[in-house]
Amino acid sequence: MKSSSLQLRKISLIEYLLGIQDEKIFDKVESTIHKSLKSVKPVDIVFTKEELVERAEFSNKQIKKGHVLNQKELEDQSKNW
Repeated sequence: MKSSSLQLRKISLIEYLLGIQDEKIFDKVESTIHKSLKSVKPVDIVFTKEELVERAEFSNKQIKKGHVLNQKELEDQSKNW
């Protein structure tokens, strides 16, 4: 699947989620997402070469802008994960 197609699907899903008014339905969707994420193992996550390069370039830009965390900040932030 092309990355642009996936991006469009993500945007469509976000728009759908924003339109949900029934909290019970939202809870079910949220629960399903959390269960699915727990079943994904790091080895199941595969990136194309282009995606890896894109991620690395983005990271380098963030570093140059000074958008980084020190070890303590990262540890504090990870407590909320």
